[in-house]
Amino acid sequence: MVEPVPGRGATKPPAPRPESLDGRQRARRDRIVQATVRLMVHTDYDSLQMKDITVEAGVALGTTYRYFNSKEHLVAEALLAWAGQIGPQVALPEGRSVDRLKTAYRRVVRAFELHPCVYGHMLAVQGSSDPRAVEIFDLFSSERFDAFASVLARVPSPRNERIIAVMSAVLGDSLRIWSLGRQSIEGVYAALDSAADLLLA
Repeated sequence: MVEPVPGRGATKPPAPRPESLDGRQRARRDRIVQATVRLMVHTDYDSLQMKDITVEAGVALGTTYRYFNSKEHLVAEALLAWAGQIGPQVALPEGRSVDRLKTAYRRVVRAFELHPCVYGHMLAVQGSSDPRAVEIFDLFSSERFDAFASVLARVPSPRNERIIAVMSAVLGDSLRIWSLGRQSIEGVYAALDSAADLLLA
């Protein structure tokens, strides 16, 4: 559920698009997003409060709601920023496509292993009814898909995209089972390695 904007129910105009902001406003908005990332990695979604984010960012609560429609909108932006810091296409080893694919997916799993709270934030945004949160989550998903696809640059289309679709489904299912305490993180790594071997044997 979208966390409402404080007030008496008056209609609030939608948050401005980042590209419409001047340099100072953009810097303030980015500061709020980075503060959210810092808190998000060790705080579960329900415990993460907008007031705590504003304190971390050094801004007023009204300022935060000026740039973000809801908590889900803000967390979606933070999730996108967090994901950009663990891009699977960065510094991958040369060699066989299967080894590159395993390394890329293992890097993402390792990020969730180090910051398990982030998975809950991702689920919250994924189920959001806030249009801006949905839009940003779609961008997050698209960027992750493209990054993984770039790992298999030597594999022709459409096989490339089909492999990534299957690997991402295995990743999502394995992380969900892990988050429920029904599978170890080692099981997540093993499932992805096995899928990569089957798809690129």
